[in-house]
Amino acid sequence: MSVGLQRKDRRLLKVLVLCLDKQVCRPSLKALLFAYLYVVLPRVFNTVIISIRKREYENIIPRLTRILIKAIHPLRFPMFCAKLVAGINFFEPLVYQLLKVIKINHPVHNLFISTLMSSFVSSYVNFPLFQKHMVTYGRYLSLDLTLLVVTRACDTILSSSLSKLIPISKSSYGDALLFIISSYFIMFSWFYYPETLPPSYCNWITSAANMDREIVKILKDLREGKVRYGEYTSDLSDYCIRYNQDPKQGDLVTDQPLKCKTVHAFQTDNCELHALWRFARGFSFAIKIYGPLNLLMLLTPKKNVKLATRIIKAVKSSIRSSCFLGAYISFFWYSVCLARTRLFPIIFPQIPKTRFDDTIAPALGSVLCGFSSFIESAQRRKELALFVAPRALGTLISSKPSKLNLQIEAIAFSISMAILVAFCKKDPTSVRGIFGKGVQQVFNVNNYT
Repeated sequence: MSVGLQRKDRRLLKVLVLCLDKQVCRPSLKALLFAYLYVVLPRVFNTVIISIRKREYENIIPRLTRILIKAIHPLRFPMFCAKLVAGINFFEPLVYQLLKVIKINHPVHNLFISTLMSSFVSSYVNFPLFQKHMVTYGRYLSLDLTLLVVTRACDTILSSSLSKLIPISKSSYGDALLFIISSYFIMFSWFYYPETLPPSYCNWITSAANMDREIVKILKDLREGKVRYGEYTSDLSDYCIRYNQDPKQGDLVTDQPLKCKTVHAFQTDNCELHALWRFARGFSFAIKIYGPLNLLMLLTPKKNVKLATRIIKAVKSSIRSSCFLGAYISFFWYSVCLARTRLFPIIFPQIPKTRFDDTIAPALGSVLCGFSSFIESAQRRKELALFVAPRALGTLISSKPSKLNLQIEAIAFSISMAILVAFCKKDPTSVRGIFGKGVQQVFNVNNYT
């Protein structure tokens, strides 16, 4: 009798261990691996390139070692992902069985509810620990993740609901609209409220737009009333000298509004030629980014696709994406010119000149630059919209790491993550973009009937 019970206990233990291994350990390990590679690979690549460029070859190995070791810290992103997935997969079957005990016998609804509840609990337990650790290094290290998850959750709910009413062929226009609206908030904030954007992202926009900070500062000072046309409260003499120009060209007393040539970094008086020049600079900036990335993708093998075909596709993709970024920058600059001097002062002569510079011109540029997204393919347009939407949302909320804000962030992350995982298990295609594919890779649709 006792021998039979021992055998039964061993079989039960073996089944339990196998179940934990399949449902908890393996997905958790997979999440750890994906997150680790996501964190480490860009840093490794960047470190190697910088070290080679500076000819600091002896520092490559020590720097790479530090990167590889730091990424496995128990409170950093890879381990957070592993614990999050482990918690979800551990609690989910327990909640599912509990629903069956209380006589709720609908497998599909039960799976959705159990995934939703277990994801919320696991997120709310693990995220505050990750958040508390990362805030000490930088506020946006956790906030960016939260904004990403929140916007993807909102997109999932809206796209799942609207897909029943709007044909799929028209959904790309919604992505374009999302990109245009997001671009407006991001670019307008970059001009007047840069503190609402992550510093690294703000610096990237400055590099890509190639706009002199003196011009941006003058426009901001005009909006805040620190500078007024006709008063010698500030000028651009240093800016003019840097370009070997007469300092009088930056005088705000005599120039009302500021001459286009001064705004154009003294390249040309013609706004159209200046827009083409900006397009060329933007294209050159972008091709240095998209070119290597697309060539790197060639290293990933694909069945039944010839290498020559993949190379042509990579070149076309690089040119197309570079044209998009060049057009984005060009549209922005030319829109500013249209509002400042070309068109709006003629149509609306009653509006003060200062108003065009301190609000209308940057606002118009912030809107029209988003229309460059139509250069990209529908698939790429979707990814662009989902990429910029979190940053646009970030301009509308406080980034101050107060106790209340951190609590709200933890709740928002937990709810949003629960929605994403639950929807993904119900319908793997409902979570759009690369984020959705990542969730699908980690979580498997399980049925506890």
